[in-house]
Amino acid sequence: MAIRLYNTLTKRKEQFVPSAPGLVRMFVCGPTVYALSHVGHAKTYTQFDFVARYLKQRGYQVTYAQNLTDVDDKIIRRAGELGVDARDLATEFEQHYFDDMAALHNTNVDVFGRAHDHIDEIVAQVQQLIERGHAYRLDDGWYFDLATFPGYGKLSGRTEVTAEDSLARVDENEQKRNPGDFALWKARKPGEPYWATALGEGRPGWHIEDTAITEALFGPQYDLHGGAVDLIFPHHEAEIAQMESASGREPLARYWMHTGLLRVDGAKMSKSAGNFLTIRDILKVADFRTLRYAFLSQHYRSSMELNDTTIEQARAARRRVENFARLIDRDREESTAGAGLAARVREDLYERLDDDLDTPGALAVLFDYIREQNRREEPPGRAALELLSDLNDLFDAFNLDSRSGDAEIEAQLARRRELRQARRFEEADEIRKALQERGIVIEDTPGCTRWWVAEEVTPA
Repeated sequence: MAIRLYNTLTKRKEQFVPSAPGLVRMFVCGPTVYALSHVGHAKTYTQFDFVARYLKQRGYQVTYAQNLTDVDDKIIRRAGELGVDARDLATEFEQHYFDDMAALHNTNVDVFGRAHDHIDEIVAQVQQLIERGHAYRLDDGWYFDLATFPGYGKLSGRTEVTAEDSLARVDENEQKRNPGDFALWKARKPGEPYWATALGEGRPGWHIEDTAITEALFGPQYDLHGGAVDLIFPHHEAEIAQMESASGREPLARYWMHTGLLRVDGAKMSKSAGNFLTIRDILKVADFRTLRYAFLSQHYRSSMELNDTTIEQARAARRRVENFARLIDRDREESTAGAGLAARVREDLYERLDDDLDTPGALAVLFDYIREQNRREEPPGRAALELLSDLNDLFDAFNLDSRSGDAEIEAQLARRRELRQARRFEEADEIRKALQERGIVIEDTPGCTRWWVAEEVTPA
């Protein structure tokens, strides 16, 4: 089955066909590095890490690029508040971002493009827009003239800013030709970083950074553009207007993917609401595997609630898979029936994932398989392990290899069996109680004694 993705541009699912067979050029809007990344970033970048992993596992050669906004109003304002150099501040929080992504195992980005490193390309793209009649100059810099681009709004279906939009980067100037016109190049202001260029002394606007970087990396058109849903308007609309006006070619990206927003304790996350959580905050109460499972158990386009309940549900679901993996006899060849079942399950899993990356549907198939296997008398074998391993290459949410403490637990269970056979039931119950206190659940069946972890024995 071919991969089908929901394309925000066309508002429908489409078969994924990159422009060059077997090659995928993928760009996702990266962070503005002026503060610690929050859990909304964790959700978006974990889900796009999954996209890159899946495309690679399906045989594509993927180049995954992210930009890093390291010159921007927010950075300048924060640096002024702290009394530090804006470039030093950006460099510090860029490294914090890298550390946070590594902690979450989001490791599939191939290229990071910094605005500082692409000033020449930014200036060249603004010059293209000027030459083509899409830009005009005011006293505070160069602006994009939306009246020259009739296609503005084709991604979002609208053209005007509303009260629900983030207004932090709407460029205000009463002299603008159109209310939605946005800055391409901002004229130098006292105390702000600037570059001396053919456009005058100044620095880039926010939107132009992304298209200049992607043009440098991929050319004027590429396969897949991603980001959170709150970037569709006006940011992604501005990107389309800039690049398609500068190049005269469309579309900028063949497919547009957007992740749903994350809500914390029932509300949109914000510092003023007191529910702002950094990635470092959440990693203090949940390990990376639990967080990855929480994010990937939801469809990427869905909004998601993050609270103690969703974290505990993710942790419990993880354990079900890991406990099943503990039952696998890794030296045992699967029976013909067992191998055939694993093959059918694999086919069903990938059919779900091929359908717009339906991760919840794929996990439902996995848990149906685990329930069926747990009803069998014989333990699962290598085919089950291979199935879990391949799936975990994508999700990276399960600890399939750690069996530390298993030998000691098995020894205690063997001792418990001896005590029960000797009818020394009180002593046998003491072993059960001691294991229960460590989160080990014991189930006695006619053929054997099974055990699994209800709580973590050791931190993941």
